[in-house]
Amino acid sequence: MPSIRSAILLAAGAAAVSTSAGAQPARAGQAVPSPQQHLGFAIGADRTLADWGQITGYFQRLAAASPAVHVDTLGLTTNGQPFIVVAVSTPRNIARLPALRAAQARLADPRRLTPGEERRLVASQPSVVFISNNIHATEIGASQMAMELAYRLATNDTLQRDLDKEVVLIAPSMNPDGQRMITEWYRKNLGTKWEGGPLPWLYHPYVGHDNNRDWFMVTQKETRLVTDYLYGVWFPEIFYDVHQMGAEGARIFVPPLVDPVNPNLDPIVVRGIAHIGSEMAMALEERGKSGVATSVIYDLWWHGGARSTPTRHNMVGVITEAASVRIATPITQDTSQLRGHARGLPKYERRINFPNPWPGGTWRLRDIIDYELIASEALVRLASEQREDYVRNFVAMGRRAIAAGSKAPYAFVVPAGQADTGAVERLVEVLRVGRVEVGRAKASFSAGGKPYGPGSYVVRLDQPYRAHAKDLLEVQHFPRMEQYPGGPPERPYDVAGWTLPLQMGVMVDQIDQPLSVETSPVRDPATRPGCSPRPAASMGDASAARDTRRYACLTGTPRVALYKSWTANMDEGWTRWVMDDFKFPYTPISDSVVRAGDLRNRFDVVVIPDLSLREIRNGMSDAQVPPPYSGGLGAEGIAELKRFAEQGGHLVLVDGATELAPAALGIEVKLVTAGGGGGSRNSAADAEQIYAPGSILRVLVDPSHPVGRGMRDSSAIYFVNSTSLELPAGSPARVIARYPGEPGSILLSGFLQGAAQLAGKVAAADVALGAGRVTMFGFRPLYRGQSYGTFKMFFNALLERPAQSALQ
Repeated sequence: MPSIRSAILLAAGAAAVSTSAGAQPARAGQAVPSPQQHLGFAIGADRTLADWGQITGYFQRLAAASPAVHVDTLGLTTNGQPFIVVAVSTPRNIARLPALRAAQARLADPRRLTPGEERRLVASQPSVVFISNNIHATEIGASQMAMELAYRLATNDTLQRDLDKEVVLIAPSMNPDGQRMITEWYRKNLGTKWEGGPLPWLYHPYVGHDNNRDWFMVTQKETRLVTDYLYGVWFPEIFYDVHQMGAEGARIFVPPLVDPVNPNLDPIVVRGIAHIGSEMAMALEERGKSGVATSVIYDLWWHGGARSTPTRHNMVGVITEAASVRIATPITQDTSQLRGHARGLPKYERRINFPNPWPGGTWRLRDIIDYELIASEALVRLASEQREDYVRNFVAMGRRAIAAGSKAPYAFVVPAGQADTGAVERLVEVLRVGRVEVGRAKASFSAGGKPYGPGSYVVRLDQPYRAHAKDLLEVQHFPRMEQYPGGPPERPYDVAGWTLPLQMGVMVDQIDQPLSVETSPVRDPATRPGCSPRPAASMGDASAARDTRRYACLTGTPRVALYKSWTANMDEGWTRWVMDDFKFPYTPISDSVVRAGDLRNRFDVVVIPDLSLREIRNGMSDAQVPPPYSGGLGAEGIAELKRFAEQGGHLVLVDGATELAPAALGIEVKLVTAGGGGGSRNSAADAEQIYAPGSILRVLVDPSHPVGRGMRDSSAIYFVNSTSLELPAGSPARVIARYPGEPGSILLSGFLQGAAQLAGKVAAADVALGAGRVTMFGFRPLYRGQSYGTFKMFFNALLERPAQSALQ
């Protein structure tokens, strides 16, 4: 085995790295500062964190002192913080970064390479590694580790020799706004019973934890900055995403991953992930770090995470997950508190993929940092020593993707003339942001015996990012993996289906015959154009409602309130984002506003996002968060919601919030919830229960209903172990959408267990309540900013005029 790890100099358990280690290349007259010298405390010290201002300040100072470091500011975050990426290599490589970036762009598209140029670049071009830290703000160790890693790479002579053949790009935080929020909240509550506790609002301005679910749709500013940097500037061979997980089991997970493997991934990507993970695991064991697990929990199926979207761009996407602490507060555990996981580690015991269990004890932020440093430096060593292999394989995967387009499927076509032009243009924008090549037909043509008009979009699959395009446009069929022969199937870890044409209500045809059509290229997307204010009355026509973007910039809209609980609810954040994106006016209201009453005189519509009844009523307890953030609406606030509707207001309940209808509003409806026994494994009792953790299902819509206006009678909704409704015979409720009666016709993309239990049930309905009404969506119509096809149902619900009697 090559001695990749033998020269790693990290002192186990050290709180800081000595400034005397290594050669320390520095600019004339300047000493290279260590993080501790800059911050005044040791990285990873108990109950101590550097905030985003301190982190960016350190990197600017490091770059000013060391010719081995360069800082790029990609732009500003949602809240106006600088988003930085730090390049670390040798001074010689840093001095020629523009040339190296240009060469990487050519390697990413082998059609631009001559054979001689390819041989030269494979022989000489440094490998490029991108290290993503702290995308989830509470997983804060990596934001601290990044400073120490960059300092060591810039000053350690052994690591500098490695970097002669490599450029390392470090994003200290992929969520600077959240890093700042968590640090400030943690500091504020130090020494109280809430130390290390949860933040009562989202740790990203809009999407919280879902910022790691945005990497093909690219709705958020931070996602777009990094996406442009990865696929438009640097084109790294390796993307490493540094995470933390729960603290109840292994101390760190490293690859290999578990089944299933997405069929669009190049085998080199799959092998590369396993190879890097094995090197990390060996490095950790050699350094005496126990509790290292491989081949558990995480798979290679879903598309949309920070590490998974690069794998569709011929990059080896690696993830590690270290056990967490209470932000920066240590925890103490004995083995009785530790457990395994249903996927790959059923018990907390020694196994082939977990040969050295952690024996328990005190676990600190510094432990997280040590484990992450060892894994990161093992990757740096490997990418240097096997530089030529990674560069060659990067080119080879691009060539294989292009060659795969010479057989079916050859292309996808988005026909011109569709009613929802806004959704069509947004779909094309998503593809282009991911650097998929899209053409627009200059004239009419035929493919597969079907005619297409001029202006139709054509996505050929003989291109380097074929996997990305194909994986977004085709239907997903999650494989059946039986736990034992004839036994119940393994459940998906995460999302199982994401087909964008279905989610967005756009017709897209797969072309399985060779295609001949002249197209003009669709250029890189610019800033989305604005819209002209338009009265809401203009949406009364059903044909106008078919175009989703026609809901943007409306004036004279009802007075809409959006309930914002102190439970950091992501559906609330996504709802805010969609409404802000469409410039649809609304007012956020919190628990105290609802409890104060008088809602009907202030609002026409109140939206309750996907929250359970317990979350709405109880919120988080005062053991978790301080007043005024604890307690939820309580019975008093829920009574005010009912009073609002009875006085002529319109309540819109989304998914879990439909629990309010029978439990608090007196509406006769039976709710059928999905999820079975939870987890990734089925028991025999669970096997027939409804379970679909993220799939696209068919519903039958009543387009004559005001909420169904502009929808096709057979449409797709996104189902995330969502709620279905049963209405009693003679119910005054009106059905908006229901699932087909035939179980086999419900699933459109992904995974669905228990289809027979879902068949014929109601997906959305509304009912009068006093002088007002209640609309119940048993699904999330604005799912992660992706499901454009059902956006119009949500906006239609908001635009229904309330009763006027209570306004007098």
